[in-house]
Amino acid sequence: MSAISKAAASANRARPFYEEHDISKELKSMLEEEAKLLIGTRRRSTEDAFEEGERFERIATLLPEGTLEKWAVECCGYTARHVRTKRAVHRNLQAYKGILVALAVGPTVLGKMSAATPEQVEQIIGFASMHDRLRVQDVTAIMAGSTSDTDETPAVDPHDAGGLEGLKAIIAIKVRDGMKEFAAHVEEILTHVAEALEKKNIVKTKLEEQIVLTARLASHELRSLVEFVAPNEKAAYVIDPIRLPAGSRWAAVSALLYKISSDTTWPGKAELRTWLETEVVPTLTWATAKKPVPTDPDATIPDVAMPLAEAVVAEPSEALEPAASGARSIKDAVTSVAAAFGVDANVDVSIPKKLEEDTIPTVTEALAAPKKQFQRPTILNGITPAAPPAAAV
Repeated sequence: MSAISKAAASANRARPFYEEHDISKELKSMLEEEAKLLIGTRRRSTEDAFEEGERFERIATLLPEGTLEKWAVECCGYTARHVRTKRAVHRNLQAYKGILVALAVGPTVLGKMSAATPEQVEQIIGFASMHDRLRVQDVTAIMAGSTSDTDETPAVDPHDAGGLEGLKAIIAIKVRDGMKEFAAHVEEILTHVAEALEKKNIVKTKLEEQIVLTARLASHELRSLVEFVAPNEKAAYVIDPIRLPAGSRWAAVSALLYKISSDTTWPGKAELRTWLETEVVPTLTWATAKKPVPTDPDATIPDVAMPLAEAVVAEPSEALEPAASGARSIKDAVTSVAAAFGVDANVDVSIPKKLEEDTIPTVTEALAAPKKQFQRPTILNGITPAAPPAAAV
């Protein structure tokens, strides 16, 4: 049935409503035009959801008080719940409309968000800004998690939960927050590099001041997220990090961040632009891609080896030789640990099949128990939080 046919059918169904409430011909004509627009709207975009809620609010001022939902049911074929939800979207999320439109949040998700408090809305927006798609279940998890502190039985702090499940929970927090912080710092470096490359002459000292310390922080963040540790082969009391596999892409990212973090390792002014364009930008862009990026088999790995001095955490005696370059295997590292205690280790390092109970919780699961101290997303700077959700009348 076409939109015109639907509007005509709705007009016939609405006749008893207009007669019951003594609606004038002029007002009836206006309401029928509004009904045609509502029935004909596709309502697939974020903008459409806000416009529909605004239209319902406007129609409510034309009708006798408390009759909007009945009019929408009889004249447009909507449910009363649909009308209440759209009005709530318009009333409670209007302050965030620009951001929600930019994030392309779907109408169904907006309906779920319309019942959230201002703090919950800002948590949801912060989550959406870091992900490609916001789902209803994500909103539900955030809303449920943010109210856990007010429950009669307070939630256990993950850092106080014992056992492997407790350990798994704080690992999930580490992965969730650590990845966000690492990505933010790398993107900050890329922003400064892009600004420098736009200029005809790159001021090396200025760029160093902008990104050296940030690169050093990002370098340690990446190592904290991905590297294991093991006793030194020469002396078990010296604990060394187990480097990422030599020649791998992530090893190149780690080494490049280390190189950027010291102005003494930067190339000269003549080679600076080429280095930034051919190594820094492509490598760090690859590292912060929102989706998995396949590695080109023909691509070359930048030669940015990690200095050995950074590999030793504790200073060994002078008689010890520096650790050999390149990453040791996990099997060798564990065997070395066992040997230090006089034990022969038979280590099986084959990759086990992925078990459901061994998986780290998803971001949505981790967000179900968020931090107690809410930090407002920077994307919301300059926006005044809306009042608590108001019920439609």
